[in-house]
Amino acid sequence: MMLWIGWLLRVLIALIILRFVLRAVFGDRRPRGRQAPPRKRVERAGGNLVQDPQCGTYIPQSRAIVAGHGAAALHFCSTGCRDRYLASHGRRHAS
Repeated sequence: MMLWIGWLLRVLIALIILRFVLRAVFGDRRPRGRQAPPRKRVERAGGNLVQDPQCGTYIPQSRAIVAGHGAAALHFCSTGCRDRYLASHGRRHAS
């Protein structure tokens, strides 16, 4: 009986060592379940944030749609917000 347990223990240790060696050589190829979808790239803008006066969204100034010029310029997140704001305030489209 002791001879049988000793032999079984040696085989188990050999299989464990073989598993680690194969993982080191070939890598772990087991599927990890459901993979998360790739993440969207987040813009890392170093510029100023401006607030859309229509919806209140903050956006990088470099990506904003601008209406007006100079100090009177308004920044919008989309053309839809710009159009709604200008329509509600009785202004025409300004570039």
